[in-house]
Amino acid sequence: MDPMIWGIVGFVAVLVLLALGIHVGLSLAVVGFLGIIAMTGSVKFGLGLLTTTPYATTASFAFTVLPLFIIMGLFATHAGMSSRAFDAAYKWVGRLPGGLAIATTWANALFGACTGSSVVACAVFTRISLPEMRKRSYDKRFACGTIAAAGMLGMLIPPSALMVIYGILTEQSIGILLIAGVGPGAVLTAIFTLGIVVSALMRPQLAPRAEVVVSWSERLKSLAGVWGIIVLVAGIIAGMYTGVFTPTEAGAAGALGALILALLSGGLTWRNFMAALNEAAQTTALVFFILIGAMIFARFLVFTGLPNAFVSWVTNAGIPPMAVVVMFLAMYFFLGMFQDSISMMSITLPVVHPIIVQLGIDPIYFAMLVIMAIEIGLLTPPVGLNVYTVRSVATQIPEGRDVSLDDIFRGILPFFFLALVALVILILVPSISTFLPTAMFGQ
Repeated sequence: MDPMIWGIVGFVAVLVLLALGIHVGLSLAVVGFLGIIAMTGSVKFGLGLLTTTPYATTASFAFTVLPLFIIMGLFATHAGMSSRAFDAAYKWVGRLPGGLAIATTWANALFGACTGSSVVACAVFTRISLPEMRKRSYDKRFACGTIAAAGMLGMLIPPSALMVIYGILTEQSIGILLIAGVGPGAVLTAIFTLGIVVSALMRPQLAPRAEVVVSWSERLKSLAGVWGIIVLVAGIIAGMYTGVFTPTEAGAAGALGALILALLSGGLTWRNFMAALNEAAQTTALVFFILIGAMIFARFLVFTGLPNAFVSWVTNAGIPPMAVVVMFLAMYFFLGMFQDSISMMSITLPVVHPIIVQLGIDPIYFAMLVIMAIEIGLLTPPVGLNVYTVRSVATQIPEGRDVSLDDIFRGILPFFFLALVALVILILVPSISTFLPTAMFGQ
């Protein structure tokens, strides 16, 4: 059988296993392992791939940044940084139309600089923001939609676990990817803020305006609650910019800083500390299990020659590079209906990334577009992970027990279109994604 046909059969086999509910890491590893054996006729060769790939994938000092950023986010969560960020944001923008929704968005942007996870952000702010918005007669659909959409910021604003994984899969600089997320994160925050203000002005019943009056002294005092986040993030970025430490060492510095802040806040008990370590270990193991499976599958694909053949076909077809980019982004929208972020990247990037490089498209610029598209996929049915997270947590609090999945999907719709606007802006203005990396790293 032609090697490329083996590659196509492998892709179909992975999709079938995923449809049957098999874990994505196991699906990729099994198909890659059996595919190599079927092509070579050598079980010994397949076992060699199976035994060497896990170590080759994970035994890299640069990859230690992933568990470090995960533990940094968990320490920040237990330190209560999220609630203080929300309080500060509300005191500054609470009187604006849709003030609580804007405060939720801004607090997510601040908290995203510590946690790097959309799901964590959605879970935390459902508990913090939803009760406050419901008490002030916010429409439940609008309130839940705001929380689910604002969670996207956790994967764009550094540190972002998704960007670390992207860097691992494509062998791009993790430090450059992290810095590149600042611009897109700021753009999305601004567009969500503007969208909330316009919605609240056009339909005041969605977000009744708050009548509270906050003095300038109270606003300034509220900043004391977020000084830890500001110092932590500024220190990480400044350290990488000045060369004091590498991106990997920045993860260690961030984790240590978050631990110190958590201890100073008094919110980190011994029980919470052990729970954070346990959760970080489980999350890291799960992510690396997927990455190992992806690498086994990627080596199988390279062996079939399918990626190179696909690259040659695309480059010889005369399709404009930006048209190829748009097609790939549309693919991620579609996959987002059925797959989680890591699964999408693990399955597609071994084929997609070489094409982008061959077409001469800046890989950092494209990475920001892919991550934005994947995050938009977290809002779409039937598998909108952010939506399901908000729904799951909402049912555990009195103010959210009457919220259905249909309510949240309806509430997320305006933010879905706002996110598309942000994506179009990023496509048309590449410098939003590349300006900071160029200024800091000269690339």
